Amino acid sequence: MMRDYQQKIVDKTREVIASGKKRVLVVSATGSGKSFCISEIFRLANENGKKCLFMVHRRNLVMQIKETMEKFGLHVGVIMAGVETDLSANIQVSTIQTFSRRLNLDSLDSNKFFFQADIVVVDEAHRCVSKQYCDVIGLYDGKVIIGFTGTPARSDGKGLGEIFEEIVDVIGVKELTEQGHLAEVAYYCPPVGIDLNKVKSQCGDYQTTDLGNKMSKPKLVGDVVENWLKYGQNRKTIVFAVNVKHSRHLLEAFTKKGIPCARLDAKSTEEERNAVFEGMGNGSITVLINVLLYVEGMDCPEISCVSFARPTKSLVMYRQGGGRGMRPKSNGGNLIFLDHGGVVERHGFLDDEIEWSLDGKELAWKKPKKTKKEKKPVKCAVCHAVFEGLSKCPDCGSELKSFGKDVDAVDAELQEVKASKATMAEKRIWYGMALHYVKSKGWNEGSAAHKYREKFKVWPKGMEGVLAIKPDEAFLSYMKYLTIKWAKSKKREESSSKTPIEKLMRL
Repeated sequence: MMRDYQQKIVDKTREVIASGKKRVLVVSATGSGKSFCISEIFRLANENGKKCLFMVHRRNLVMQIKETMEKFGLHVGVIMAGVETDLSANIQVSTIQTFSRRLNLDSLDSNKFFFQADIVVVDEAHRCVSKQYCDVIGLYDGKVIIGFTGTPARSDGKGLGEIFEEIVDVIGVKELTEQGHLAEVAYYCPPVGIDLNKVKSQCGDYQTTDLGNKMSKPKLVGDVVENWLKYGQNRKTIVFAVNVKHSRHLLEAFTKKGIPCARLDAKSTEEERNAVFEGMGNGSITVLINVLLYVEGMDCPEISCVSFARPTKSLVMYRQGGGRGMRPKSNGGNLIFLDHGGVVERHGFLDDEIEWSLDGKELAWKKPKKTKKEKKPVKCAVCHAVFEGLSKCPDCGSELKSFGKDVDAVDAELQEVKASKATMAEKRIWYGMALHYVKSKGWNEGSAAHKYREKFKVWPKGMEGVLAIKPDEAFLSYMKYLTIKWAKSKKREESSSKTPIEKLMRL
């Protein structure tokens, strides 16, 4: 049941505790199976007569982890509003909200809900610096405290040394991806970033109101939808917006295109969140727009597109957000990452190796130093492939010296950072759908060839005998994208062709 690296996490954590350190921070990426590690730690502790408490911040996580622990043969109680409490169990799972609230009802000496745990495990441990968590953890002075998180840093980027003594980091995102435990990622990024020099900063990140005003311009909001139609291909998607106002703009823009979507923010109720999560799971909602949430506690492995419709200086926000879509897919597919804020350029790829630190004065991370032989990654200006250590693009053969200056990208299409080529079989299927599509519109067959050329940059050679195929949702989304793109170009042409007098007449 346990994977090798999960067993290593358990063994290493126990070694650290045996050495005398009682506060351990475990780095465990989203989708790596931390619930199995926690269940095994509790199983071994239970055999030694130890009492264990697991604290989470989302109600739905309580029942998920309870089910996993019961598979390990454990008797588990739940401390949560609306659920019957079984305090006889040596293992308790609780939401931090309920546990904290009930401990304030009476003095600890007579409070039946104060669980005398020997081991306390905290989920999403980067939250531990909040007052609510600190108050509860403070009640277990001298006990073993174990935190699990994929991003061991505070929101301001500093380390968690004020809470924990040592980090256990057994396996990184890159290795998990190579072993097939996480999905591979295809990145689509802007040629250049948005000018944010005049946007104010607050608490180590951009000030949300100021940034929201910048990002809510109609053409930028339109880009989010249009690029999703081109690359998202009706995948289940999470969109990260700047603030509530910006999220409402995005909700309206997606809805106008007939895309089933919903939005959540920090003020959304538990019922609203559960309804949206359920909708994402059953397919009635395709796009979830969220504000100031990492969407932690959302178990939807088929999310295969993340749209970052905001810049951020926070590596924690970037990695937590991107991690929502990295769980392996049942069809073996990848994750599409749409970057509208230049976060990939700023923070690197989601699977970049990171050296984490508990230092509370400096940033909690740094990337390993490259050797002298390694070169800085370069993006091809022709096909946008990313490579290093070469003077010629390995994909299209363009010389490095021919790379030109990036064009203005305020209203530009995102471009794939690492180019991928369609197989001939995939091209024949796509051409068959194009034939069906143009026929349904009453256009001549030559229109299908033009659509093919626009998609693959070449004419459809070797397509003799291809039969018309009913288009799938991805194909129809791409056609919708082309229609929007054509309408915008016509509007720009009309505007540029008007005389100065005609333009003044419109004012």
